[in-house]
Amino acid sequence: MEIIDQNREKYNDAEKTKLDVQKVKVLTELGLYDEAFKLSQYLINSKLTPEQQLKILIERELIFEINDDERSSKEEIDKAEKLFIKHPELKPKNYTHFLIRKSSYYRVNGHRKIAFEIANEAKRYALQVNDQANLPDVELILGLGNRNDPKKRLQHFQRALYLYKRLHHNEAINSMYNNIAFFYISNKDFKIANIYADSAIANSSRSNVLNYKGDIFQRKSEIMEKLNKPDSALHYYKIASDFYRQFNNEQRNLKVRELAIQYDFDKERSEKELLEKNIEGTRKLNVTLFISVFVLAIFLWLILKNKKRIEVQKQEISDNNIALKTNLEEKQFLVQELNHRVKNNLAVILSLIDFQKSQAENFDYRNRFEDLHQRIKTIMIAHELYSYSVNHNDNALIDAKGYTDKIFETHQNSSGREIEYKTDVENIFLKVDKALPLGLILNELITNSIKHAKNDSLILSLKLNLIDDNIELSYSDNGTVFEFENNKDSLGILIIEGMVKQLKGSYTRENANYKIVFHND
Repeated sequence: MEIIDQNREKYNDAEKTKLDVQKVKVLTELGLYDEAFKLSQYLINSKLTPEQQLKILIERELIFEINDDERSSKEEIDKAEKLFIKHPELKPKNYTHFLIRKSSYYRVNGHRKIAFEIANEAKRYALQVNDQANLPDVELILGLGNRNDPKKRLQHFQRALYLYKRLHHNEAINSMYNNIAFFYISNKDFKIANIYADSAIANSSRSNVLNYKGDIFQRKSEIMEKLNKPDSALHYYKIASDFYRQFNNEQRNLKVRELAIQYDFDKERSEKELLEKNIEGTRKLNVTLFISVFVLAIFLWLILKNKKRIEVQKQEISDNNIALKTNLEEKQFLVQELNHRVKNNLAVILSLIDFQKSQAENFDYRNRFEDLHQRIKTIMIAHELYSYSVNHNDNALIDAKGYTDKIFETHQNSSGREIEYKTDVENIFLKVDKALPLGLILNELITNSIKHAKNDSLILSLKLNLIDDNIELSYSDNGTVFEFENNKDSLGILIIEGMVKQLKGSYTRENANYKIVFHND
């Protein structure tokens, strides 16, 4: 018991369950039936292997049998039999023990003939599968079932004693010495009974089970009384009483300790249920964030689609010089209005996110809203730097140096830690359909560095070089290793992969260094 309780926290859930199944058996053997039943009630509703289910059902049958609950005891037997039918692979190791318990059920409830038949079936099966561990128990129940044939009864008891000795099962050896001594007392052969009682006493030092020791000395006291030796009877009676007193104290201490353990057990279960609820809440939040990003992506797609539509309209306007000036002014107004509305809408979205962040009590939720705020802020910076004009719409570009500096500055201002950034950006100008994905990628990398880099002073490095017709982005920090790979389904890595795909580029990662290459068309 003490070993099980002390080592419980070292194991995972599956190993804890295995220990608890064993603990039910130990509690039953110690006579702590209430505690064993309570633990079995929790386990029977848990995720158990078929063999663990079977062991719990057999222990519960014994508990119900001891408490004279015939109906519940039979229900557990029936459940165990159904389990054997469903999982025949359980039979070789467990069927003999099950038949022993089934025989005991029928014997205790007055069906001695059926009990004896089942006991014989148990012996045949144990011999068939060479079940040496349970064979002595089979001999014991056969002896208990042979009430009308004392000779056979004694033979089974002596056979059980012999088998227990082969297994070095000292508690069972003491118990069998006691049973045989009682057999001879019942047959008024007190001298032979005394020999077996002395054997039990001699072997008792090899056992630590106090109530078994009490039974041994109690039996010795009875024999001394039958032999008209009252002084010796009183002497052994006092020894037995002392063992029983120690046993009762031990039982009381075990009950107190078990109550404390059960309290911790219930507390752990409540915390686990709360954690599962938090996980479900996080999952729902992730879905909400994914939908928000999806809507944002559609919004960006609509912007790009609008841009292309305007370009087509400009081409049509160029074919008609008479209407060029009027139509040009009209389209200029539409583009400016669109840009204005985009900025306003992005500002509204940022305000809503800030409001939700301020309302969120969960620290993790606030971090997620902050991440979403930075992503949208990155898009807004691009729109602030991008000048929409129908006069040069085909060639309107964003300065890569100014754009990346703005993104770094935004994180510097909003982060609570010291951040230094170093950039080596060539004189590169990007179209908006290149700048926006690039900005979102950089935002995710900076966000991940702030979250996971372990140095107090964070130094971020960015290089943006134009090599032939390709743009090469190299990013690193002075932290440890990026954490994206720990969860390939995280929103951050999904955004990076999606944006690289939109750029029709590729990326590689080595430790804390990211390299992204895409064509500058």
